[in-house]
Amino acid sequence: MPVEKQIAIIYCGVNGLLASVPVDKVKEFEVEYLDRLEMKHKDVLNALKAGTLNEGIENVMRDVVKELSAKYK
Repeated sequence: MPVEKQIAIIYCGVNGLLASVPVDKVKEFEVEYLDRLEMKHKDVLNALKAGTLNEGIENVMRDVVKELSAKYK
């Protein structure tokens, strides 16, 4: 898995963003989350790959988590 995708997933885990996702659905969420970032927010992945993590990038990742995690409740 590319480092930028690892960073995006680890960010979710260490910041408690996966708390509402049932444990047995985390892998499914991960695939969907990374696909969404790849399709709609490639700039975020590129920034993470370049070593950039700022408030704007964090906000995008949090927003994507909020959008997707609602369906796992």
